[in-house]
Amino acid sequence: MIITSGCSFSLTSQNIINHHLTWPDHLSTLYSEKLISKAMGCQGNGLISRSIIYEVSKQLKEYHSDDIRVGIMWSGPQRYQVYSDDQQVENIDGWVENPTGFINNHKNWQILNPHWTTGKSKIYYKNLHMDVYGWIQTLENILRTQWFLEKYNIKYFMTTFINLFKGMPDTEETKHLWRMIDWDKFLPIEGMYEWCDESGLDSTNHPTSNAHEKFVKEIIIPFGFK
Repeated sequence: MIITSGCSFSLTSQNIINHHLTWPDHLSTLYSEKLISKAMGCQGNGLISRSIIYEVSKQLKEYHSDDIRVGIMWSGPQRYQVYSDDQQVENIDGWVENPTGFINNHKNWQILNPHWTTGKSKIYYKNLHMDVYGWIQTLENILRTQWFLEKYNIKYFMTTFINLFKGMPDTEETKHLWRMIDWDKFLPIEGMYEWCDESGLDSTNHPTSNAHEKFVKEIIIPFGFK
């Protein structure tokens, strides 16, 4: 079994009907294993971490840890989420379900995005958000997910959809977190977007199915689950 999570770069037909094949689909096919995708468009790293921890803990009730492998493609550090019982939230883009959630029939998470100009997003990014806090939270989410997976001896790899850490300030709030992350579990690329660009593959908006397949065969498969 392969469990994956990420943002729109990691969406599959499990998440959106008739979605084109992406790296989780190709990975599942090449390994001939069942896929569970927890990806959601625009979701931040807090929800990515929570979705993996939840799904792995759920599957461990039926499967041995040796039968579970995890792949994570981290999202932008500026993306955020809040927990709320408010179900009357404007659906900004039409295709992003909001409020949403990673547990069936539990939709209490509101995704916030700096590009959205109404509702809680407008309030949060105007009055509360600081870029350095986004990086701090991203590093913390990576760490807690690694610690969880290693506690239960789950094989995994991590990567990013773009180079999340470009421009990250070298502060006391980030340095100690950075040092604790096991970077050997990350694919040897800056981000999938940068890899596609360097490889001459179309990634103007989102990578094509062909780009995703090449990404799996040339980067993920040689790296493996460690």
